[in-house]
Amino acid sequence: MKTNLLFVRRTAPAFLLTTAMVLFLTIASFATTYYVSPLGNDASGTGTLANPWKTLKKATSTVTGTGNIIHLVAGTYTETQSSSLPVGVSIEGEGYASTIVVSTVSGQWTTLLTLSSGQDTNGNQSISGITFDGQYVNETTYKTWIAIWITGRSNVVIHDCRIINFKDRGVIYDGNDATDPHSDPGHYATGNKFYNNTVLNSAANTGNYGAGLLNIGGQQGMEIYNNTLVQTQRPNFKNGWPIKYWDEGWLKGVKIYNNTLTKAPYVGSYPGENGDWDFAIEFFNIMGIEIYNNTIQGSIDLNYNRKGSYAFCAWIHHNTLNHSTLNSNFESGIILEFRTESILIEDNSFNNVCSGVQFNTRGVNNTGGNNPETPAPAGGYSVLSNNIIRRNLFSNVYQGNGVGTAAGITVISEGTDDPQIQGLDIYNNTIVAKAGDAPWIAVDFTSMGAPTASGTNINVRNNIVVGFGDAWLKGTNGAGNTHITGMTVTHNDAYNNGNGNVPSWPGGNPANYTYNNNRALNPLFISATDFRLQATSPLIDAGINVGIPFVGAAPDGGYKEFGSVSLPVIIIDFTAKETAGKNILSWNTASEINSAYFNIERSTDGRNYSVIGRVNASGFSTTEVRYNFTDASPADGKNFYRLVMTDLDGSFEYSKIVMVTNKKDKSISFGYVNLSASNGSAVMTINSLKAQTANLSVIDATGRILLNTSLQLEAGLNTVSKNIPAMPAGIYYVRLFTAGETVVYNTLSR
Repeated sequence: MKTNLLFVRRTAPAFLLTTAMVLFLTIASFATTYYVSPLGNDASGTGTLANPWKTLKKATSTVTGTGNIIHLVAGTYTETQSSSLPVGVSIEGEGYASTIVVSTVSGQWTTLLTLSSGQDTNGNQSISGITFDGQYVNETTYKTWIAIWITGRSNVVIHDCRIINFKDRGVIYDGNDATDPHSDPGHYATGNKFYNNTVLNSAANTGNYGAGLLNIGGQQGMEIYNNTLVQTQRPNFKNGWPIKYWDEGWLKGVKIYNNTLTKAPYVGSYPGENGDWDFAIEFFNIMGIEIYNNTIQGSIDLNYNRKGSYAFCAWIHHNTLNHSTLNSNFESGIILEFRTESILIEDNSFNNVCSGVQFNTRGVNNTGGNNPETPAPAGGYSVLSNNIIRRNLFSNVYQGNGVGTAAGITVISEGTDDPQIQGLDIYNNTIVAKAGDAPWIAVDFTSMGAPTASGTNINVRNNIVVGFGDAWLKGTNGAGNTHITGMTVTHNDAYNNGNGNVPSWPGGNPANYTYNNNRALNPLFISATDFRLQATSPLIDAGINVGIPFVGAAPDGGYKEFGSVSLPVIIIDFTAKETAGKNILSWNTASEINSAYFNIERSTDGRNYSVIGRVNASGFSTTEVRYNFTDASPADGKNFYRLVMTDLDGSFEYSKIVMVTNKKDKSISFGYVNLSASNGSAVMTINSLKAQTANLSVIDATGRILLNTSLQLEAGLNTVSKNIPAMPAGIYYVRLFTAGETVVYNTLSR
């Protein structure tokens, strides 16, 4: 199941309890919540709500023990020293708009917060609800280099934070215990998550390389989702990029989804000038990663890509990759470097690129610098095996300054020209050149002429290619084409390209070459910017079955089936609202293909979801269909909802998340509450909708119960006066509960 629904960023979720409820939960458990306040005191404070500490440094130096929480109350903190967070201890603020930590820690490689342990340590902790500010202004005015550095720990979750203005890096997840593993470390951190965060202006470029707003290495199963990562423009090539490998990478089963990743526009005059590239994601040594549903400004660069035990080495799908401006510099989509095995690239949209998908190889004897394999694999690091590129849109492909190879899909070399292609499928893509700046070639095999190059099982089918100056598909000069010993080119449409809209093989056709049922027809796009097919397009049902779902007698040409506005299920709206204590969910689909049903899932924390209902889908529709579902028993507080859109073949996709806050009517409530420290009295008014028995408690900030008594409430307004022990001035909690509900009132005794 796929969807083009834009996933929205959530504001601070309901992960924070009121301080009163945290206190009551603490009383009933072994874990303890410790408090930090801008008005606290490190010297005399005890970490209680009534007598908090003043700094994060004091709290992290004092609190130990799994399950304990450091709670930063709302306010602005100034941290003058680095802090180290023990295993098992979590830090929470009251939302990143309210809890702000400003770092004055200065010096090279300074880190505001470290979580450092040996390999394979279970951190079992989280950081949430805080803004961290490193005070970077420019290259001469800044404070702290790094916000958070995690080493050797698993199950560390950072969520709902804002990380801004650090000099060099935002966050580092290093699962390899600060090693520099040029071979498989054999140790991976697991269970780490980074979600619902915003990271801004916190990645530098030294002139040799770029750092990341988020840096990850030695991770297995890590999830990165619902984040906004933006590196703003710094002068003199000092821009890092959103996500970067750490310690040679080593990433297995990592998922990156529903993020907005924005790299400052590339400003160099050639690729890699002063260490600056156009990367939004750069990874080394990957296996089984998935990158999907992201909005990306910048390219994806993957190096040393091996399948291992995973279905694909990398599955890159349903991303929108759009360079913000089309300038004269080299800008790319996906770069696959050195040993590329089982990459699936599908259902992406690329715009304003010099190179859409680029295979970058190295020679048989080239060690590759970061190569982990000794001895080198057969064929060197140039092996390209079992890769698939299908249903992608490449629009506004442009020539630029001519540096590098400009093409929709290209195979090039770095070092020795010896690509070793062992299976490459290019199916149902639409590749359109920029008008007035047409590159030479759409699908480029001109690097296949080296003596050691080879290519077999190459299939190019059902594609639409428009506007390329030399030829839509081209091989090398001389006898090099004979290095391709198996290639099938069928059912493509090449329109308005050079060489008479047929492939160019200057040295003669490859061996075992099949070329048939190709066309040179106007595809009849909807418009100059909308590359779906019109109803009268000659390419409807004109493809050949390559195992991709289709509507009609046969697949259509290009990236999108006619009648599908975008993808198999198109949601144009998904809302939730409370009505009479019930939550009404509504959504509309613009079109559906092979849709089966919608599961409705609910969560109270924004993380853990369960199914609460199902609505059958229409199956096939090219017109708007409206759906609704009623949650008759929502939870009190925040309710998060998402749809699980399931196809007839069992595949599924998640919708965006919507939220409703429900406040259930209380049968009891406080009116007036007065606690007197001088005479030890508690006076209050209580509203009750009915006659009922209730329990009344008064508790101090340490959890000591000062009053615990039963009340017989009458319907209406009740006035209660009780004696309590004399007490110092401070914060106290008044709790009232009946058989069905609890009300807590926190007040200040004077």
